[in-house]
Amino acid sequence: MKPATKGACLSGLVYPGTGQLFFGRILTGLAFISLTTIGLGVLIYRIAQRIYRAFDTVLEMLVNKSLTFQEFKELLSQTGYSSWDLELTSLIVVVVCWIVSIIHAYYMGNRKSGIIDNRMPGIENRAPGDQK
Repeated sequence: MKPATKGACLSGLVYPGTGQLFFGRILTGLAFISLTTIGLGVLIYRIAQRIYRAFDTVLEMLVNKSLTFQEFKELLSQTGYSSWDLELTSLIVVVVCWIVSIIHAYYMGNRKSGIIDNRMPGIENRAPGDQK
């Protein structure tokens, strides 16, 4: 397997940032790992809070024997917070980190293999004053 493919697979299938660590880009890898972990942590925490509040309300109503099917449907549609802004933002951060990490690891693998050099595309390396 080519290094570029291996790095992209590590970042895509294992965890964002592992492909960068594989190529020795420690700070970049740790940045991707940190952002993804924080995003996942916030997402899981907030969804767990919503589930806990919903179950707490349902159990309270079941104990009082006042829960109808219609009320249960309404409880499922209600949330403990007014919007899903933080959860959506966290999900976007995780997805963007994952995609950028895969692309970056693939690029680093090609660069390490010599397929991509450090020169700017379209600019030839020639001495000043040389003519074509």
